[in-house]
Amino acid sequence: MELKDKGLRLLFELVKGARRSDRALAKALNISQPTVSRMIRKLEEAGFLREYTTIPDLGKLGYDLLAFTYLSFAEDKPELFDKARKWVMKQPSVVYACNGEGLGMNSVMISVHKGYESYSRLLTELRRDWQPNLTSEQSFVISLNRSDLMIKDFSLRYLLEAEAKERS
Repeated sequence: MELKDKGLRLLFELVKGARRSDRALAKALNISQPTVSRMIRKLEEAGFLREYTTIPDLGKLGYDLLAFTYLSFAEDKPELFDKARKWVMKQPSVVYACNGEGLGMNSVMISVHKGYESYSRLLTELRRDWQPNLTSEQSFVISLNRSDLMIKDFSLRYLLEAEAKERS
């Protein structure tokens, strides 16, 4: 499915507020409610909409740390990738993990923690379970309770602003 203008506009309206009804979305887009419902179903089927979620304030939920852990593995075999997928799915604090490249590393893992002990435990398990394949690791840890250090909050609304500028 190619994402056409109406579909893209609908997608960005959902980013603004996924809790809105199809009727409210139809009004915002100046199209009919059945058309919105049909378009949403097509966006879901085509994979443009993977899930509906809210971005909570993690600090207010009791999470103290956000960690970006950069990893380097010696081998890049399909069976290790499958093992990694299974391992990371068992780690509830890991919210994102992916292979890539940069900083001399070939993977990244993003995790949230209610304290340093949780973060340390994750690293201990990582080192234990992935030796000898794990050759290097580096972390960048953010204190979620230091709003004075926040430069730009995490939000997808910035994509909306960029898209609007691009279209005008």
